Amino acid sequence: MPFHRITDPAKLHALIDAILLIETDADLSDLLSLIVEAASRLVGARYGALGVVGSDGATLSRFVTYGVDEELRERIGAAPHGAGVLGETILGGVPVRVEDLAHHEGAAGFPAHHPVMANFLGVPVMSGDGHVFGNLYLTDRTDGRAFDEEDEYLVEAFGRAAGLVIDQATLRHHLRELTLSEERERLARDLHDTVIQRLFGVGLALQITLGSTLDEADRDRINRAVDELDTTIHEIRTTIFEIDQDDVDGTNLVARLRAMSDEVATRLGIKVTLRLPLEADLELSTRCARHTLQALREALSNVARHAHASEAEVTLEIEGPMLVLSVRDNGVGFTVPVGPGRGLRNLRSRARELGGDCTFESEPGRGTLVRWTAHRLD
Repeated sequence: MPFHRITDPAKLHALIDAILLIETDADLSDLLSLIVEAASRLVGARYGALGVVGSDGATLSRFVTYGVDEELRERIGAAPHGAGVLGETILGGVPVRVEDLAHHEGAAGFPAHHPVMANFLGVPVMSGDGHVFGNLYLTDRTDGRAFDEEDEYLVEAFGRAAGLVIDQATLRHHLRELTLSEERERLARDLHDTVIQRLFGVGLALQITLGSTLDEADRDRINRAVDELDTTIHEIRTTIFEIDQDDVDGTNLVARLRAMSDEVATRLGIKVTLRLPLEADLELSTRCARHTLQALREALSNVARHAHASEAEVTLEIEGPMLVLSVRDNGVGFTVPVGPGRGLRNLRSRARELGGDCTFESEPGRGTLVRWTAHRLD
């Protein structure tokens, strides 16, 4: 065990402090940022990163950094996917130490605007069952020295502890999802079986009242109330559509997309045209399939709530490693950048979790096009 090889009491205390720092109930994104910062500070690294290994076991699906600000990250561009010395740590599953990256035969070089880095230490982050969750990458000690064997032991021990903390965070997330899923199903059932039926009953009673002798003012008030009830029922149906849960993977995504288009037509009165790949079974990770279906649900919910559209066209395409989902409606549109709200922000956040992005084009009176992408094997 790497713990046993640390003989310096001060460094052992620093390791314990770093582990205590990451013992938190933070969500996974915040936890990963804490881990890479704690690892960097533990050995005095100027720059650090935590690369999450994708489902293919050979590339990185996520890259969390320390020491590089947001502006510089934007200038550097796309995050690395595991080439060069980063890939050595992924494929080897053991620590990698390099004194000078410029002269290392496996180095892939740096993109434009990237800080110059010399010393390198890469260490796996292992889960409790021995699975490699990702890798810690540290470069350039602030005191100018190269990383030594004791630094390697420290980060290796920290990486094992971090893997256990990530296991706990993942378990908490799954438990919350399970509880939330059950609660959503109950809420959707109650809304459909109880609330909508009562609103229908009230609306019917008001319409019957219209048959009696009423003056024009009373008739107008009742008609407005019936219209409000119709709008409320539509809003509730949209809410039910949003909170429904789906069991989906790459083998049944196309079937679920077709079922969703029928559901939108029935519940929300919007005609959906699908343009899908010829393959019935798509090569997708379960995570990507689930996020894709939820992204479409969110996009169509936005159409129902805000666009006042009668039709929407949904296109699904495969472009290399990426899945591309496009949703175009014939609604009222909006003025960019004022228009997009929480729904489109959620779409963008969901895409970026899978190494993709979400963009939109819209003009008043010309409808809206949402283009959502994701790495299909993440």
